[in-house]
Amino acid sequence: MESGKAQLSVIINAWKEQKITKVTNKTEKKLLEISAWEKKQTTKIESQLANTQRKMDSKKKEKAEKLRRKKAAVHAKAQEKKARVQTRRAQEILDAEDEAATFQATGQIPNKSSCSCF
Repeated sequence: MESGKAQLSVIINAWKEQKITKVTNKTEKKLLEISAWEKKQTTKIESQLANTQRKMDSKKKEKAEKLRRKKAAVHAKAQEKKARVQTRRAQEILDAEDEAATFQATGQIPNKSSCSCF
């Protein structure tokens, strides 16, 4: 009877070890599948993140370039306005010199409305 119990114990232990090995192998396979899935998903997300970053960088560069062009346009417009003011000033000085020469030539005195210095 003892040898029957010993034999049964050996069979049960072998079955148990086989079951444990089967469960362990199945678990390892599932863990590898999960790791592969995680790696694939992570790579996909990192790629999307990199693409998004490139698009953001591109948009930032475009926005910065647009602002630089806008600044240059403002500068050019300011230069044009300054040039017009300087041209008008030069013309008004010439006109004043011409009027003064006319007054000198004719001996007339400028009227008070055209000169506030008297």
